[in-house]
Amino acid sequence: MAAGAGREAAQKATDHLPLNFGKRLAHTDKAVRDRGFKTLKTWITKHPELERLDYMKLWKGLYFGMWMADKRPVQQELAVKTAFLLNDIPRQKQSIWVDAFWETMEEAWEKLDTHRMNKFMLFTRIVVAEAFKAIRIRGWDLDELRTVARTFTRATTAAASGAGPNVHSLGLLLQFVHMFWDELKPQLEHSPEAPPNALMELLEPFCAIAERSYSAALVNCIHSDMLRKAPAEVSEVLRVRVVAASSKEGVPKKNREAFKETAKLLGADIAQEQEESSPAQKPRKNAIRGSKFKREAIAARKGVKFVPMEEKKKPKKPEQKEEKVAEDSAAKTGSSAKESNRLVMSPLMLPKAAIAIDGPPKGKTKKAKTNRKSSLNDKAKAPADGDKVETTPKTKRKAKATTSGAVKKRKRAASVVS
Repeated sequence: MAAGAGREAAQKATDHLPLNFGKRLAHTDKAVRDRGFKTLKTWITKHPELERLDYMKLWKGLYFGMWMADKRPVQQELAVKTAFLLNDIPRQKQSIWVDAFWETMEEAWEKLDTHRMNKFMLFTRIVVAEAFKAIRIRGWDLDELRTVARTFTRATTAAASGAGPNVHSLGLLLQFVHMFWDELKPQLEHSPEAPPNALMELLEPFCAIAERSYSAALVNCIHSDMLRKAPAEVSEVLRVRVVAASSKEGVPKKNREAFKETAKLLGADIAQEQEESSPAQKPRKNAIRGSKFKREAIAARKGVKFVPMEEKKKPKKPEQKEEKVAEDSAAKTGSSAKESNRLVMSPLMLPKAAIAIDGPPKGKTKKAKTNRKSSLNDKAKAPADGDKVETTPKTKRKAKATTSGAVKKRKRAASVVS
């Protein structure tokens, strides 16, 4: 009796322990990890009051438990046992459990190395398959499907709303799109059957991403692996949605072309279905013609001549420009257009022969300069007796000096003779 009471007291003490399963789940010894996982399973069953933060802590420990698992059979066994933990969670909190799992994988996906990528892809595939199975068992509830779809596309909310081209955890979302129908189709073969509107609740967020996302890889993956591989049960409803997206305003051109190609592969007549789905949308040409008629009516009401936009934007010919300039100048001067042409004509426009040339002609400038130099040299020479002297100041001083010297010589010679 005492031993039994001691075990019960120890069990109660362990029930109130904090969430410290991480050390045992991430242990290097497999036996310790198995005992820690068994304790975790029992503890979750006895604590249905756990909240989202508690689930996040548990998933962190389970993540590192998968990190430490080696060999393919060990990894598969642990992945299956971890996926079955969903059945131990209360029904109203199962969507929170799945949301905590997906957030943990989003944060850790970009930090994985190549050696552990394959086992975490397997881990994600098995957990998602179990989540789809739980949705089928609960009767394909629309609100729950909507919540799960938002969970799987939460990382791309900004891309879907057109806020920017960056997509967080793109690799994880691409893997989910690849395995979507592989894990969902087996559940469609069992009862209860999934109605088309329930499946569209899962596909709608991905259609929104394909409309707004700037990631070509993500858009092509959604079209090729999800929308074009849709089963016959949902193809009719999906075709209407795809045709509407192919003519929706604000969708990038490449995304619209992808939707048109998907609609053709689903067997849709795009022109007819677009006209039926959106009769108010007319071609752009009609809108332009309507505004033109409106401008004509306004011009007629005001009594102004209507000039189409095409003629306004049409460039004028050079001849028309010259005629307009001549008419303007004639209106200012009061003369005729021909006379105004003569008046307006610039000297630069006249032929070279008609322009007067000032100065010596070309080719004779050098000779003129040489003649000028020789004349200056001749003037610089001393003049002979009786010659006339230039009246320039420079030559006058030289001539005066030479004449005074000659007079002195004659007087000296006369004195010697006498």
